[in-house]
Amino acid sequence: MRTIPGLRNLVLAAVAAVVTTVGAVVVHSQPEDTTRKITGTADSAPGLAWSTSAAEFGRTGAQFRDPRWGTEYDTDGAGVIDGGDTLVTVLGVPDDLHLRDPMLVGIDAGTGAKRWQTPAADLTGCGSALVDGRLVCFSSDRALVGYDLATGEVTRTPTEWFPFALATLDDRVYVAEGAVESDDVRVHAGTLTDPEAYWSRAFDMGTSWEDLPFDALDVSHGQGVFTLGADIAGFDLADGKPTWTTTHGCSDAAVTGGAVLVRARTDCGGHDITGSELLDRAGRVIATSDSDVTQTLSIDLPTDDTVPVLLGDSGYDRRTGSLLWTSADLISTPRETDAPTGTATAIFGDIALLRDIAARTTTGLDLRTGHRLWRTDTTRSDTILGWDGHTVVLSDYTGLWAIDPRTGATSWDIPFLAVNADPGALTGSGQLTAHGEGHFIYTADHTIIGLRPLQH
Repeated sequence: MRTIPGLRNLVLAAVAAVVTTVGAVVVHSQPEDTTRKITGTADSAPGLAWSTSAAEFGRTGAQFRDPRWGTEYDTDGAGVIDGGDTLVTVLGVPDDLHLRDPMLVGIDAGTGAKRWQTPAADLTGCGSALVDGRLVCFSSDRALVGYDLATGEVTRTPTEWFPFALATLDDRVYVAEGAVESDDVRVHAGTLTDPEAYWSRAFDMGTSWEDLPFDALDVSHGQGVFTLGADIAGFDLADGKPTWTTTHGCSDAAVTGGAVLVRARTDCGGHDITGSELLDRAGRVIATSDSDVTQTLSIDLPTDDTVPVLLGDSGYDRRTGSLLWTSADLISTPRETDAPTGTATAIFGDIALLRDIAARTTTGLDLRTGHRLWRTDTTRSDTILGWDGHTVVLSDYTGLWAIDPRTGATSWDIPFLAVNADPGALTGSGQLTAHGEGHFIYTADHTIIGLRPLQH
C-alpha cells in the first residue's frame, strides 16, 4: 500500500473524501452596520466591527483552523484564507491529533455573516491564493478539490497522480506529485479542472516521506523553487523550464524577495552555523558571509528588490550581492558560553524588527543604511502578527497592540477582555489579516473578530 505524508510529517493511508454542500446559520455578535469603540482604547485604535464565535455554529467544542494546513490532522493553528470580500476558514472539533467532521466555512469579511458551509474531510493542504475565484486544495484520495468563494460549491478533479505539494498563484495551480523516495517526481502547472494544462516537468530529486517539507513548492517570489531533502531546483513559472539546481546538505534554505535564495551552511555534526550564501535567480552564489549567525524571519515582506537582504550580521544588495553595511545589532550573545544568535525577526518594507532576548530589547533597523532607528525595552512576551503598510500589529495572551515601525512608538492597544469578557475567547495562537489601513481580521481558536477605523 502506498503512503503519503501528513501535515505533521506522519505517514497515513489514502482515504476517500466525500464533499457536499450544506447550509448552516451563524448568529452575529455585532450588528452588521456598526463599529463600536472598544472600551478603554485610544481614539487611534480601530473599533470592533463584528465578532463570530465557533460555538455559534451549534457544534460543541468546535474551533477555527487555517485551511492551508488541511484537515487530515489538527494543526492547532487558527487562521483564514483571505478572499477579499469572503474569508475561508476550517471549523472542526479537535480530537487528539485529528479534527472531527471538519467543515470549510465562507464568512463575509465586512459583517462576519456566514455565506456558506461545506464538509471538507481529508484535505491534505490548500493553496494560499485563490485561482479563478476558488480555493484549491488536494485530498488524500489523489483529487484536486476546488471551493467556489461565493457559494462554497465543490469541484473535484480526480487524478492518477500521488500529489504531495500544491501552490497557487494568479490563474495557475502548481502540483508536485510522484514517489519522493525513488527520486521519481514531477511538477505540473494548470487549472483546477486540467492541472497539467500549461506544462509538466520531471525533476531528478527526492527525500524520505518523513522529511518531506509542507512548503516543498514556492511560487510566490517570481520564480518557482522546488525543495526535496538536500535538493533544490529553480524553475520558470511560465513554462516550467529548470533554471538551476543545487544541494544544501545540512543547511537551511529560504526563498525571499527578488527570487533569491538565502542558504545557511551548518556543520552536520554539531549543527553549528558556519556561514551563509545568497543565490540569485540563476542559481549563482553572488554573496557569502562567514558569520556564525543566521537570521530567522517569521515575516519577510521587503518593499522590492532594492531593499538589502540579510546575511549574518550584514546587509547585501539582493540584485548584485554587494556588501552594503554591517550592524552589530544583528547579533546577540546571551552569555559568554553560549553561541551568538541572529536578532532579526521580521521585515516590513525597508525596516527590520530585531529582538535581542539576552538584552531584552526590540530595535528598528533601517535596511537601506544599516542604521538603528530606535530601541526600546521589551516588556511583553509577544508575537509579531503582521502590518497594514503603516503599523505593525503584535499580540500576547492579553491583547493586540500596534507600533510605528519607524519610531517604535505604540499606536494603539486593545485588551482582549475589552473585546470579549470570556478569558478564553481570544487567547491562543492567533492570525492577523490586514484589509487595508486600520482594517484587520483577527482569528483565534474560538473567535474571529473584524476591526476597522472608527468614523470621527
